[in-house]
Amino acid sequence: MGLAAMLLYDRYCLMSLRRQILVGVFGIALPALASAQPKPAPDPLRDCETLALAQSKSEGGTLKSIRIERGDSLHENRYDRKVGSQYVSSEYIAWAAIEDADGKRRARIVCLHTGTVGNKAVYVLEVPK
Repeated sequence: MGLAAMLLYDRYCLMSLRRQILVGVFGIALPALASAQPKPAPDPLRDCETLALAQSKSEGGTLKSIRIERGDSLHENRYDRKVGSQYVSSEYIAWAAIEDADGKRRARIVCLHTGTVGNKAVYVLEVPK
């Protein structure tokens, strides 16, 4: 193999090595950048809505949807105690838009929440008129 061929081969190997390094760096960096996306803030009221629907379904109720109003109608009371054996950190009292077999209505609800992320509402009650 002549000197010119060896130089071309070395240059080819060096370029191939650079490509491999770049692919490796991007292969590591891109998933890390994708996972660095900000996660949405936990929404305890969404947990309450989910629990209300699950409770209704398990009790044979006709609840189709519930949307707890955020804003001035929402009262959050920090509780930080056990109710029986269940820890409760917050009590939410608010108006909610409710739809069931009887139609749509606006009702007052109470929700007890553990304060932990991910469906940790433990009790939801529609306050009777």
